[in-house]
Amino acid sequence: MKFVTSRFGEIEFDENEIILLPKGILGFSQLTRYVVLEKKESAPFKWLQSVEDPKVAFVIIDPVRLFPNYKLEIDEIELEELNYTSSRDLITYVIVTVPQDPSQASVNLLGPLVINSKRRLAKQAVMPNSPYTIKHYLLDEIKKRLRRKQTGRKASM
Repeated sequence: MKFVTSRFGEIEFDENEIILLPKGILGFSQLTRYVVLEKKESAPFKWLQSVEDPKVAFVIIDPVRLFPNYKLEIDEIELEELNYTSSRDLITYVIVTVPQDPSQASVNLLGPLVINSKRRLAKQAVMPNSPYTIKHYLLDEIKKRLRRKQTGRKASM
């Protein structure tokens, strides 16, 4: 299939690459079909591109890439909607918000996207009893990591 997007121009994908989000994404419930695009220039970030609206694409990332201790804490009943047989089939992404001032970029760790990679079925989950928020600032996290690395080096000297 071919689809012309506002951000990437024409993209080509197989029908079996479409991910179905029956309930959509918060604020975009009318859009239920997406593809994940990987662009070398934006790695490790990826794009969740709507194949229904050429203007809608979300920057996403595996949360563990930024927050190594991130834990998905979703009620099993909520996950049953994904019709999965093994937790190995589940892939988790979080949405990145990049405002006009990129230093204020943040990720929503409270509402991750969970995808059943076998069935191409997904949902935006909500973790109500979680320590996470909808805005974890990327620059703050990078600074924390650098401080930890520097402290670790000083301690080992």
